[in-house]
Amino acid sequence: MSSLSDKLLESSNVTASDDWDATYKSLPVVIAEDLEGLALALERLEAVGGYGYVATWEKNLFLFNPKMLSKRCGLINENVARVPKNK
Repeated sequence: MSSLSDKLLESSNVTASDDWDATYKSLPVVIAEDLEGLALALERLEAVGGYGYVATWEKNLFLFNPKMLSKRCGLINENVARVPKNK
């Protein structure tokens, strides 16, 4: 199985980044493969005021409550599908 960052880079909307795990349509992407990684991911996004995306595996989406994320921060899965805030 490929890593989450490799899987994300398969999308034409995602590019590699020196500053972030990747960028999605020019916004920063940080990877949180599990709940422990979420706090660190959100902390990293604070450098840009919280604007960006947290990426995680589809199978782990039940661990994350999109409503609890910052209103400025989005959530994407490995297929670079955005998860609606009201899901």
